[in-house]
Amino acid sequence: MRYSTFCLALLSVACPLGAAAAPSTVPAAPGLLSPAREIALTSRLTPEKPTLFLFYRSGSAMERSLATQLGKELSGKVGLQWVQLENGSEALAKQYQVKETPLALVYDRRGRLVGRASEPAAIQATVQKALGVPRIDWAADDDPRMAEVEKLIGRRPPGGILRTMSLKPEYLAAINEAARKAHFADGFLDRRTKEMIATHVSALNKCKY
Repeated sequence: MRYSTFCLALLSVACPLGAAAAPSTVPAAPGLLSPAREIALTSRLTPEKPTLFLFYRSGSAMERSLATQLGKELSGKVGLQWVQLENGSEALAKQYQVKETPLALVYDRRGRLVGRASEPAAIQATVQKALGVPRIDWAADDDPRMAEVEKLIGRRPPGGILRTMSLKPEYLAAINEAARKAHFADGFLDRRTKEMIATHVSALNKCKY
């Protein structure tokens, strides 16, 4: 399964989604927001994906070119919303304190602002950071609950089930204790047999973890 996942990832890099039919111009609505009135950008987020809002001047060939290039490179990976400005005095520009263009505001899949960037490299880096946010939430490294989890299991969980359960340390403590007694110990079945059964069931369920 890991090999097939790797192959799919490799194909996605070699043949990014939308590359064959990438538009030569900036996409129209619904990816085009009117700057004439204030709105909450978080109301226009793409579900389950990061969203990039690009403020740029429609009269600048350089900025139009940047918008077009970003559209080609990021199509299918993130939600794209363009805000074309005439002079920067528009209501939406003032609302989000856009003092210079181009300016990209990047939100992660949970609606949190990851960063603001103007340079192409910085925009790409901010998008990559947003793409790194996992679909399943867990306690942040500086969250007191993570420290509690460390005490429970003796280390900081790197990921997977244990880290996901960091939001409820009391649940993790109960399940960890039950697993220690029922699964990770010899009983009517020895531990090795239990591990083989668990692995087989996980394979049947196509459990990547």
